[in-house]
Amino acid sequence: MSSISVCEGDRAYVCNKFKAPVFDPATGLDNDTIMQNLTALVDDLKQQPHPVVKARAFEYVARHVRIDVSPHDWFVAFGCWDGKARPLNFLLSRWDEEVNTRLTTLPLIQDLNRSAVCYSNKDFYHSVPDWDAVFTLGFPGLLGRARQYRRQREASETMTPQAQAYFDGVEITYTAILEMLQRFRDHALSRAFGNERMLACAQCLDSLTQGPPANTYEVLQMVYVFFMFGEYIDLIQVRSLGNLDRTVYPYYRRDLQLGTYTEAQIREFFSYFLMQWASIDAKYGHPFYFGGTRPDGGSEINDLSYLILDEFDKLDICSPKLQIKMSPGTPTTFIDKAVDMIRRGHSSIVFLCEPSIRRAMMGYGATEQEIRLCDITGCYEFVPHARGNCTIVACLNMLKMVELVMYDGIDPHSGIDFGCRTGSIEMLQTFDDFYKAYLRQLDQIIESAMLCANEFEKYLSDVNPALVLSGTIENSLATARDAYHDGCVYNISSILTSGFASAIDALMSIKEHVFEKRILSLEQLREVLRLNWKGHEKLRLKMLNAKCKYGNGIDAVDTYAEALARYLGSKINLRPNSRGGFYIASMHTPPPYHLAHGQKTGATPDGRMAGEEVSKNISPTMGADTNGVTALIRSVTRMDSAMHPGDFPLDVMLHPATVQGDDGLFAMRTLLNTYMQRHGVAIQFNVFDARTLLDAQTHPEKYQGLQVRVCGWNVHFTDMSRKEQDMFIRRARNIRE
Repeated sequence: MSSISVCEGDRAYVCNKFKAPVFDPATGLDNDTIMQNLTALVDDLKQQPHPVVKARAFEYVARHVRIDVSPHDWFVAFGCWDGKARPLNFLLSRWDEEVNTRLTTLPLIQDLNRSAVCYSNKDFYHSVPDWDAVFTLGFPGLLGRARQYRRQREASETMTPQAQAYFDGVEITYTAILEMLQRFRDHALSRAFGNERMLACAQCLDSLTQGPPANTYEVLQMVYVFFMFGEYIDLIQVRSLGNLDRTVYPYYRRDLQLGTYTEAQIREFFSYFLMQWASIDAKYGHPFYFGGTRPDGGSEINDLSYLILDEFDKLDICSPKLQIKMSPGTPTTFIDKAVDMIRRGHSSIVFLCEPSIRRAMMGYGATEQEIRLCDITGCYEFVPHARGNCTIVACLNMLKMVELVMYDGIDPHSGIDFGCRTGSIEMLQTFDDFYKAYLRQLDQIIESAMLCANEFEKYLSDVNPALVLSGTIENSLATARDAYHDGCVYNISSILTSGFASAIDALMSIKEHVFEKRILSLEQLREVLRLNWKGHEKLRLKMLNAKCKYGNGIDAVDTYAEALARYLGSKINLRPNSRGGFYIASMHTPPPYHLAHGQKTGATPDGRMAGEEVSKNISPTMGADTNGVTALIRSVTRMDSAMHPGDFPLDVMLHPATVQGDDGLFAMRTLLNTYMQRHGVAIQFNVFDARTLLDAQTHPEKYQGLQVRVCGWNVHFTDMSRKEQDMFIRRARNIRE
């Protein structure tokens, strides 16, 4: 094996693997033919339970999709690579439409989405398998465990038709997985012709058909193929590749001790593994996390943690997303290594503070063990490992509620009436009146979102049975209930927000300019906003550049931010959902909702023009934080992050001049520790100046690798829209050097 991590010829193959791959027609059917045959198969099975129908469809794909094993790669290739045309998409669409005909709240869901008051829909994008069970048991062991639970239910005479369908679905699916692994193995052997890498790949695949992975290469292949089975065929997004440094470390150490692989060879495996996710290049990214805390209180950071960061650094790629569980015990050398990568442009890294996660999870009764081992999933959410699943059911447009107050519960753009009467604005004589009206409108939309979610979440397993995921979750097997729906111990529904800072800024502007300085009345302000500031540019700039903006450490502003955040948590947290679980509040804005919500929100009192983006996460409005990062953290941490156990993420923008050299490294580490000590949860960085961004906007060909962290996604600046680029430039202009 080569000691070079990724040679150029191999990199070209892997980079093309999920963009325009070429498959040998002799290995299977093309996707169009598979789709046609699946439609006929599903029609023939329409009287069968949904788990069985989906499992048979999965089985058909596994048996007939084209495959590849290449001498240019350590990892296999699936013909169902196209995220927009995955073979089972039609089945989910069909079942979703069937369910929608039963929803009495469908008109309300459509109104919420059409007006952009609140995004509301079914979520199949946030699953985390029990990676420890996957590694310990392997595919044959997972199938064997499912059969054992089936036999127990049969012996106790508690096998219901629902349970029968559940176990049939898991059995068919995992049997098909083993068959497909054998297809890959046979194909590799047929093409090996003495090629060392092809033979090693065939041996790896053969091992995975027989039992659990036995070495580092087999573990990484297992993670990759499980992801492909789960996300590309079963259509339940696998939103964490796991705690890789912790779970792979025993294999890494054993391989080095026994001489199975050298460190250089293991580095090569990881480089090719990381390149898979860069090649997939999904906009939402594919995360895994480092660190955590051992039972003895020490850090899980180890030699492998550094090795993985090394290889990621060399590749200079935008994905996967790297999440670091940080605690007082996390080695300073590891934090410094990650921080140095960030200041050199690797914005894919996010830090999550373990003590703050603990406070949040204790609020809903998680045990110390569940908290210590919690999975980091998606952008930066956290759930009890192998015992929790969290769906996102709604994202509130916090700024839109200002418009609803202005128009007495009616969206002025769509004309949709949400039925909350807070009175004409002439009746709002004080700012307290306006703020109470705002909370009433917010309350109405939260209740509407929960009403909708409580109905449509009853049907998650009808629309999309999670067969691959269920086979890994022991509580799901023990209860014979779908792991994504209600088969976990913690079946959680999360309500997110966008425009939180924008809403605070708008409220503060009304307080200052309407009720304190009396520059204009509410009626006059509404008319100015209706005209999108036309003829009132001087007033717009006055409101846009007002000092009382969130994120500047101003007590009078932060008091309202703290109060509004507490209101959200108190209103949402621990309310029962329809899956035997509960709701939690989150301050996370999933991209692209800061854009989509902004596009359907008119001009607002913070000086924002109609259609412009709204603020993201708990971060300030773009360009509004002018007092420096210390003031920003002071504002953010006035809020109690434990009231938002979904997540509580902050985006920080730093000027390159402030992070140079050892002093800059120390400053960034100090900032991280301060945020953690003040109970912040997630924090991520962009390090650039306005001059660089302007040049990248003018000469994109020179900046193809320029990375930007947007909410929980990591993207290339040159791939962003001009309007979104302009907002980043605006904020960069206000960064203190």
